[in-house]
Amino acid sequence: MDKKKVVALEDRLPQLKKERKQKANRRFAFYATVFFLLILIVVYFQSPLSRVRTISVVGQQLVSSDKVIKASGISNKTHIWDIRKKAVMSQIKKLPTVQTVSVKKKFPNQVRITIKEYTRKAYIQRNGNFYPILQNGTTLSKLQSGKLPVDAPILFGFSKTEPLKKVAEGLAKISRQMTHNISDIHYIGKSGSEDDLVLYMNDGNKVIASTQTFAKNIKLYPEIAANLPNGKHGTIHLSVGTYFIPSDTEQEDTQK
Repeated sequence: MDKKKVVALEDRLPQLKKERKQKANRRFAFYATVFFLLILIVVYFQSPLSRVRTISVVGQQLVSSDKVIKASGISNKTHIWDIRKKAVMSQIKKLPTVQTVSVKKKFPNQVRITIKEYTRKAYIQRNGNFYPILQNGTTLSKLQSGKLPVDAPILFGFSKTEPLKKVAEGLAKISRQMTHNISDIHYIGKSGSEDDLVLYMNDGNKVIASTQTFAKNIKLYPEIAANLPNGKHGTIHLSVGTYFIPSDTEQEDTQK
């Protein structure tokens, strides 16, 4: 055996003691850190520090932040670890203007609520007042007196919920430019007739449509209007069949 590789035990003891002490110190530091963190967690969960301090609402315009927060059920007495996001989102989505919602908890005591609202697609005229209509058919509070809407079609004669909803859903499927081309929509509701809608367009045409097929067929109007003879205006039927009757032809039929 090579004598140079043999180390006396008494020479190795100090090194072994040092290594054992270092391991013991590291183990103690680890357990002390874990214990300290557990204490901090317990203190945090049991103290007012874990109660919600800030609630921010992003994306709302039609409904106030206060209404969103109230619907969420979260207050400054709520512990942040007690918030169930799915339940909170379900409560907020009961608001008629809210289309989608997300809830995010931020350590140590902040909550961020992000919502996307249904867009305004029309106004309904009732007793001389105008009420905004959302794309899901929800009617909002009336506009301020004397304020005339110009950014969306005006609806007349809609006393029933179902036709109103179908028209609002149809308007949500067309472009903003197309929406602005519609001046007003009248619900005539003829018994036994599918032609229960009359639309007056800003380009001079009139459209006869049905609430049952409005959402599908109104998308055809831009192409039909673009292919009309130059300078010709009249009535476009978009209910069962799709056809165009020039204004001069309608006048001739009326005079006969």
